[in-house]
Amino acid sequence: MYRIEDSTVLKDIRLAEKLVKLMDSKFKIPFINFRFGIDPLIGLVPWVGDVVSFLISALIIKSLVSAGLPRPLIIKMIWNIILDLGIGSVPVLGDIWDFFNKANRKNLKLAKEHFETHGYKGK
Repeated sequence: MYRIEDSTVLKDIRLAEKLVKLMDSKFKIPFINFRFGIDPLIGLVPWVGDVVSFLISALIIKSLVSAGLPRPLIIKMIWNIILDLGIGSVPVLGDIWDFFNKANRKNLKLAKEHFETHGYKGK
């Protein structure tokens, strides 16, 4: 078992962090301190935008899986992005949902909590 500070884990997590920031929190609305990323903006394009967001979210999960996550946690993460895709596909409601539901951020948090608690068990 290794610690989260190991370079391989950090490389995978840093890639995921960059993508999560881009998707979920890149921009800030002044005065109300609300952050959002390109996920809800991409989602404004009917169907295609939701699929593109889903594929980017899958890439984030792939990066985290490469760092050595257990199968039950991976399934939970996949469920998070499937739910995001399903609700995000609903016209208007899905667009609002995408601004407030941050599935990628949730998945990154789950991964970090796992590594901090259980360590890293390698590729």
